Amino acid sequence: MPVAIELTHVGVRHFPLREQNYIFCDIFSFKKIKNNLTGNSKQDYYRIMKVKKFILLCILILFSFTFFSCASLSGIADGGKISYSYKTVEINENQDYLTTKIKYPEFEKLPELNKRIANTVNSNWKNFKSYSKSEWNEIVALNNRGNSKLPSFEYLVTYEVTGNRNIVSVIINTYIFSGGAHGNTTLASFNYDTKSKKFIDVLQASSMSYNEISSICRQSLYKKLINNSKKSIPPSEEDSLREMINTGAFPQAGNFEIFTVAGNKVFVWFEPYSVAPYSYGIQKIQIK
Repeated sequence: MPVAIELTHVGVRHFPLREQNYIFCDIFSFKKIKNNLTGNSKQDYYRIMKVKKFILLCILILFSFTFFSCASLSGIADGGKISYSYKTVEINENQDYLTTKIKYPEFEKLPELNKRIANTVNSNWKNFKSYSKSEWNEIVALNNRGNSKLPSFEYLVTYEVTGNRNIVSVIINTYIFSGGAHGNTTLASFNYDTKSKKFIDVLQASSMSYNEISSICRQSLYKKLINNSKKSIPPSEEDSLREMINTGAFPQAGNFEIFTVAGNKVFVWFEPYSVAPYSYGIQKIQIK
């Protein structure tokens, strides 16, 4: 009698079919594949075992690739080959007054970059932690006044790593909730030239002036937030938005401290409230 054979994590199962034979693979959720098995059951068994070994080999290769890509900034970028191994440092704390979830990178052979990232992340967290603890008594008093309870404060840190042949770029995203309608997001970037062993600014990364960077950012933000906006913006709101963009992207150093490099591209980042209201979120503009 024709049989269908299901490959599972624990073995091979046989069960009869009336018309066609299929192979089922739970591991990859493959579609049904028509099976042309013929001959005695022993030959069928060996054929299926070969298929199963091949699938298991693919799984091992996939896991190996995933681990490598998560653990290093390696491969071919637009600017050339890059290879800097790093691990993720995690800090998780749950206290009555504060929930903390922090992740930031630590590179294998870049101690100066590691030191600056760790000092920035930990210093900001400790300051906020101290503030949260001092404010908690007032929060508890407010909680006891009614039936509803206010949530504890939150401190959440994530990161992204990019770069090119000589530059490693790290963007740190910090979300802070300390009561109110919503939290607040702040950004910090670190751009390290591994050849000169120095940190670089956006002028060095882009070979552009602040006037040039400002012009590109303002035109891009006008187009993105006003001209191509999906919602209808009243004239008064449009004027306010243009004013925020002009102020936040004015050609001065402090407005372009947050940037990253990815291959031969350079991006400038703007925090919420920098060039637009909170509801518009983080703005990322390619300047090169």
